[in-house]
Amino acid sequence: MTANDRPPLVSVVVPTYKRPAMLREALGSVLGQTLRDLEVIVCDNADDPETREVVASFDDDRITYVGRPENIGMMANAIDGFRRATGELVIKLDDDDAFEPDALETLAAPFADRPELTASFCDLQLVDVAGHELAEATTTLQHDTHRESLPEGLHTPFSAIAAQGAVTLAGALLRRSAIDWDAVPAQAGTSYDLFLVVSAAEYAASSWYVRRPLVRYRIHGANDSVKNVVPSLEASQWILREAMASGRHGDADVFRQRMAQDDARLAREYLLLGDGRRARRSALDSLRVRPTPAAISVALLSMLPLGMGTRVSRRRREAYVVAAGRRVDAATAPTTDH
Repeated sequence: MTANDRPPLVSVVVPTYKRPAMLREALGSVLGQTLRDLEVIVCDNADDPETREVVASFDDDRITYVGRPENIGMMANAIDGFRRATGELVIKLDDDDAFEPDALETLAAPFADRPELTASFCDLQLVDVAGHELAEATTTLQHDTHRESLPEGLHTPFSAIAAQGAVTLAGALLRRSAIDWDAVPAQAGTSYDLFLVVSAAEYAASSWYVRRPLVRYRIHGANDSVKNVVPSLEASQWILREAMASGRHGDADVFRQRMAQDDARLAREYLLLGDGRRARRSALDSLRVRPTPAAISVALLSMLPLGMGTRVSRRRREAYVVAAGRRVDAATAPTTDH
């Protein structure tokens, strides 16, 4: 609660795990917001003394610290924070990310006099570990999430753009009452962010797009994009199937297209793990909906004998990781003005 004993307008949930230095930057960006009517719920999945010290150093009664005696997992840690929130609007800020100073004020403004609005979302600025902007990666993200051609303003309904990935939880302010926080299923797993934005889009709800990066989203290196991919993609597929079956979203074709895209990625990952049977099945599922060169390539590789397809895929992945690492290194090299 805020000092005058009424619920704040915005609740910011900050999940954290043993990154006190980055958490300090994240909390500083929240408490320095032009919108002052907020609460901050820090959910520490390690109950770490250094983390508690960082939180205490701000000496701000808008912060609530929740220490976990045991690590309860990424999704459970964040969802518990949302359940504790009392604000009309909620947003998540990971401990390694940061808001621009007017982020919350800008995202909250469209909700005034728009009861049909359940989400307000913005662009992200990708940065490296040192905080340097990654321009090429940010441009790629805009393309991959279909935001590069998305007009600013009101979108009704927004199930389609949520399914496509345009509404990113890292940059989305949600109406708390639009989601049943006690009904978030365990199957959502590491893709719970997709579950939340798709849930907010149910029943032809409206969203507002701010065409400006209001969140600095930190990328930790090339390996971030290739680890834990299979569980995340499998969870996404489950979420999208359930959403289509629910009858609460209008445009099923967009959901099928997103699932086909993810099936192609899953096929590649299964092949890397040496599971040719599952790779072939996912590739064929993708091809039935969306015959792309990537899906065709994986389908053919999965049919090669004696694990040859897996070896080829692993060599390609190694080359990708090396190249991605070089791109990050080049983007983060010291310049004369630093």
